[in-house]
Amino acid sequence: SIQKTLDGGYIVVGYTYCYGAGSDDVYLIKTDANGDTLFTKTFGGSNSDEGNSVQQTNDGGYVVVGSTLSFGAGNWDVYLIKTYANGDTQFTKTFGGSGQEEGYSIMQTNDGGYIITGIIRSMGKDNFDVYLIKTDTNGETLFTKVIGGDNDEYVFSIQQISDGYIIVGGTYSYGMGGEDVY
Repeated sequence: SIQKTLDGGYIVVGYTYCYGAGSDDVYLIKTDANGDTLFTKTFGGSNSDEGNSVQQTNDGGYVVVGSTLSFGAGNWDVYLIKTYANGDTQFTKTFGGSGQEEGYSIMQTNDGGYIITGIIRSMGKDNFDVYLIKTDTNGETLFTKVIGGDNDEYVFSIQQISDGYIIVGGTYSYGMGGEDVY
């Protein structure tokens, strides 16, 4: 994921096997307008940790969402990282249970909190559903929602709109059969 920052540079997130605490780790890169590196940071533990979405926040810092095997309740969990403007960690949070949860998209909401979407496989089901998480500014959960049918659903992006949120992804449960845009 990449976003242009207020200073004209770019913030990039993904994951790396070359740096960090072990296995793959979240890799945050800040560049200037020419793409020259201003800083790089890694986040994670001894198992796999991946960054999927990044956004600059109102305070000049950054918020990242991805997935972690190093922290949380077990299996993959949604991994939220909030940094200061220099990339140093402000806080981290994980969301999920003993099933598989992964975070794919995040944005800061009008109230200063965050809206996260990803996938969840839990509650005794074998399929993936859309997982929606709303937090306050400190990353504390305000609500979670699970959306989906009898087959797999997945997501790519979320945005806040005037009366709620809009999510895009794919579905095998609804539509014309096979895989459809959801």
